[in-house]
Amino acid sequence: RVNNYRWLRGQDEYDNWHDSGVSLNAARTFYLPTSKRVCQDCHMPLEDAVLGDVAAKDGKVRSHRFLAVNTALPFLRGDTETIDLIEQFLRDEKLSVDLFAVTHEDGRELFAPSTSVDVMPGELIQFDVVVRNKGVGHTFPGGTNDSNEGWLELTVLDENELVIGSSGYLRDDGHVDHKAHFFKALMVDRHGEAIHKRNAQDIFAPVYVRVIGPGTADVAHYEFVIPEQYQGEELTIRARLLWRKFDRSYTEFAFENNRVGFSGFESVPDLPITEIAADELILSVDGEVSNTRSQTLSGDWKRFNDYGIGLLLQGDTRGAMRAFEAVAELSPEQLDGPRNMARVALRDGQLEEAYRLLERCEELVAGDEQTAWVWGLAHQKNGRYDDAALAYNHVLNSFPEDRASWRNLGRVLYLDGKFEEALSALDKVLEIDPEDRVAHYHRMLSLRGLGRENEAKLAESAYKYYQVDESAQTVTRAYRLRNEADNHEAQAIHVHRVMPSTQTGRGI
Repeated sequence: RVNNYRWLRGQDEYDNWHDSGVSLNAARTFYLPTSKRVCQDCHMPLEDAVLGDVAAKDGKVRSHRFLAVNTALPFLRGDTETIDLIEQFLRDEKLSVDLFAVTHEDGRELFAPSTSVDVMPGELIQFDVVVRNKGVGHTFPGGTNDSNEGWLELTVLDENELVIGSSGYLRDDGHVDHKAHFFKALMVDRHGEAIHKRNAQDIFAPVYVRVIGPGTADVAHYEFVIPEQYQGEELTIRARLLWRKFDRSYTEFAFENNRVGFSGFESVPDLPITEIAADELILSVDGEVSNTRSQTLSGDWKRFNDYGIGLLLQGDTRGAMRAFEAVAELSPEQLDGPRNMARVALRDGQLEEAYRLLERCEELVAGDEQTAWVWGLAHQKNGRYDDAALAYNHVLNSFPEDRASWRNLGRVLYLDGKFEEALSALDKVLEIDPEDRVAHYHRMLSLRGLGRENEAKLAESAYKYYQVDESAQTVTRAYRLRNEADNHEAQAIHVHRVMPSTQTGRGI
C-alpha cells in the first residue's frame, strides 16, 4: 500500500471500457453500438504509411501517436501539430452539448428548443444543459482526474457579443471560476486538505467525482435573471464544454518545483484550453411569452433520452420519467422509452408500473436481452428469484462477460438457497474482476451457507480488503464547510447562478 491507508482503485480505463456498451459487455447500457470497439480503434486509427513501412497493409499502418487528451506535453515542447491533432480528435463526435430545457419563473417549460426562446425582462430563467458521452469508450474524463480539468462555461451575450453574465469563466490568475460545473475528481487527504499535486499516495476520500460514462449523460442546471434594460433585444446563451490537461493549481506546483521541465518559460505557462463541443440559444426579450410547448420532430427522441438519462443518474426520477415518456411518444417503435421508464419505476419502487412497462417492451420486441436485464431487476426486487435468475441467464446468452448480470445472478441464487450455483456465478465475476468486493461478499455468505468456514474466512478477508471505507467521508465534511463552492458541486442536483458580469477574466 503506497498510501499507508488501504487498497484504493486508481486510474482504471480498462474496466470502464470493459463494463460498458462500447465493449458489448453490458446489457444495462443505454445505447448499444452496432459493433465492438477496442482501444486501438480510437487511439491507434489507420493512417497512411508515408515512409513505406513494411508492416503496412493496403498502404495503411496503425498510428502510434496514441492521441488522447494530453495537450500539455506537446505545448511545452512547442509541438503545435500534435496539439492540432489532439483537438481534432477531441472534437470528433466524442461529446455533445445541448441547451435542452428552459424553465420560466412561473413554471412554464420549453423542451428541445430549436433556435430561439421568448423571455420576459426581469424574470428568472433556468437552463438545463445536457452533456452526453457519445464516442469516448470509457468515462469522460479518464486518466488522472485529480489533476485533469473539464468544465462547462455558460455565458450570456448581448447583441454586440459582450458578456453580460457568466459561469465557468477563466479568471485573470489562470484559475477557472470556482463555481463552475466541473468534470473531474476532487480528492482530499486524511487531514481534509485538497489533493492538488498529483500526490496520489495521500488520497483518502473523494469530495466529489463527476465523470460521464460511455453512452450516458450529465445535466447541468443554471439560472439567470434577464436584465430589464435588454427589453426588445436578443440575447445569446452559449454553453461550451472546455478541457485543460492539468488544472492551474497543479501547473503552478509543477512549474515552481521543476523549472528544468519548463525551459523557455519565465512564468507559469497558460496550458491550452480546448473547446470540445458547444451549443447556443437565442433569447428574444419582450413583454409576451407564448404558452405553447415547442414542436418537436421524430428525430428529437435522443435529445429527450439523453436528458432523461442525465436526470435519472442524478436521482431526479420525476424529471427522468417525463423525459422518457416523451421518448415513447416521439418514437413509439423504440424500446428506449418504455424500457427507461421501467428503470425509473424500479428506482421509485413502483413494481406494478415497472411490470406494465416491461410488458409493453415485449409487445415491441419479444425476448430482447437488454430488456431482460430490467426484468431481472424487477423480479429480484419482488423476491421472485427463480424468474430473476432466468432473466439474468437470458442476458448472459448474448452478453457472456456482463459482470453485473453474473453478480446479480450470484446474489439471487444465494437468496434462493442455491449456494453451489451462486458460487459458480460469483466465480465468473471474479474471473472478470478479481477485485469485485460485492462478489467476494456473496461468496462469503454462500460458503457459510455450505458450512465451508475456512473458505468463507478467505472470502471475508478479500471483501474487507476491497470494501469501501464509508467512514472516510467524515474527513470531507470539514473541507466542504470551508469550501462552499466545492460543497455545492458535491450535491447530486445543484443549480449554478449565472452572475451579471462586469469583468469575466480572460477570454478563452
